[in-house]
Amino acid sequence: MPTPDLPVERFADVSTAHLSPRDRALLERYIETGGADGLSCLVGPYGWLIYASSELQAAEHASPGLAAILDAARAQDCAYVLFDRDGLQIDGIQTYDVQRK
Repeated sequence: MPTPDLPVERFADVSTAHLSPRDRALLERYIETGGADGLSCLVGPYGWLIYASSELQAAEHASPGLAAILDAARAQDCAYVLFDRDGLQIDGIQTYDVQRK
């Protein structure tokens, strides 16, 4: 069977330490409301995968750091940002000492 050509997307991989408590609440609200409110994402035990679309309405409520990371991801042709507890911290972007529940 021939190997199909699959669509491929890039993603950035950064630390969850860059997510403020308000950012985390925005992400959790998306999950809790079944996508009706909050910031479009997938959640797992170690972080979130966020769609980096410039059309995100909820992004206006994001912290400056989250907004900067999403902007940088788009500028580098990334469709998504993986916020991973083991991801690297980015110089110049605020971090928070928040333990995930």
